[in-house]
Amino acid sequence: MTKTEQEHRSITIERVFSNCVDHVWAAWAIPEKKKVWFGEGLAECDFREGGAERSSFVTDMGTHTNQTHYFEIKESKRIVFAYSMALNGRIHTVSLATVLFSDHGGGTKLTYVEQLCVIPPSDGAEGREHGWRALLDGLESYLAGDIQDRRSKISN
Repeated sequence: MTKTEQEHRSITIERVFSNCVDHVWAAWAIPEKKKVWFGEGLAECDFREGGAERSSFVTDMGTHTNQTHYFEIKESKRIVFAYSMALNGRIHTVSLATVLFSDHGGGTKLTYVEQLCVIPPSDGAEGREHGWRALLDGLESYLAGDIQDRRSKISN
């Protein structure tokens, strides 16, 4: 009998952005905005309950592919989705994720929670956490730049 080797893990990432909840929400909900911070590999973005998202990027390891399905979208409050990550066509993690948005003194507290099944060989929970931290860094940069663009348009 062959023993199946998989691992079940959870990760939680919290971030506070100076932007209001509606501004942070829009960066997730509007495909043109999400593509800026999520990356040009975002090939499909159907942000609605039952919608799908597909993205890919290439590293020296090969082609990484993400396939996402949205289950619940509660505007400016919560997103629930499942996604898989594959390397060169072989799925190595499958996850259920929840993104929570809440007011934080005029800014936004974002809480990202992911429960995943790791199918070796894989970079596992550490790889997903590293990836999401990098994506949220990109979101933070996007939001900071978006505020600067708005301020310069208002002052002109």
